[in-house]
Amino acid sequence: MIVAILASIAEILPIIFYLIFLKRNRGEGLWVIFLYCVLSLLTEVLYGIFKSHIVFSVFLIVQFTLFSFYFYSSLKERIFKYIPIICGVVFYVIAALNFTANRSFDSVAASTGSVLIIIYCILLLYEQIKDPEIIFVYNTKRFWVIIAIFLYFSATLFLYVYYNTLSAEQRSSYWLINNFFEILKNILFSISFIMKKNAPRSYQLDNLDPDI
Repeated sequence: MIVAILASIAEILPIIFYLIFLKRNRGEGLWVIFLYCVLSLLTEVLYGIFKSHIVFSVFLIVQFTLFSFYFYSSLKERIFKYIPIICGVVFYVIAALNFTANRSFDSVAASTGSVLIIIYCILLLYEQIKDPEIIFVYNTKRFWVIIAIFLYFSATLFLYVYYNTLSAEQRSSYWLINNFFEILKNILFSISFIMKKNAPRSYQLDNLDPDI
């Protein structure tokens, strides 16, 4: 219960920090992550009111769309840009087939979306590591966004896969995993929003000079 409350409170943090440090968060597609955080919080509120699985089914589609757009916009390799397009077609077909299913949680669409988003994270992290313009990858806002998304969907993937096979008691127990990584995800988003904009490469190189 306490973890669930903390998870709900944590959803507000990145929204607050994005708005406080608005000037720092212009560019790099961070508005997409901010919009995702707002819609995630709104989904929790709507589900609390209507108690309908349709609320989460719609959110799964919106969530995947936002992350696909974010990664498509962030990826530089032309060949990599085709991957979100192909993955999008696969996901939307699966989500459409399962949308009207009579279940409290769309396990198939959720687990499929998680796998595809994890693939996005790996590709973008690979590009960041290879980019000669980035000396310390952990000094970039995008790095913390990628890590937040990667950890959350990696940790909750198997929970989504087996959710519909679990009893109500098991769901309640194992959902703590989701709540814990929800908190971690939003803390990492907040770190990204608080950080200053990435320094130009020349400035970073100057800072490495021992004579300065």
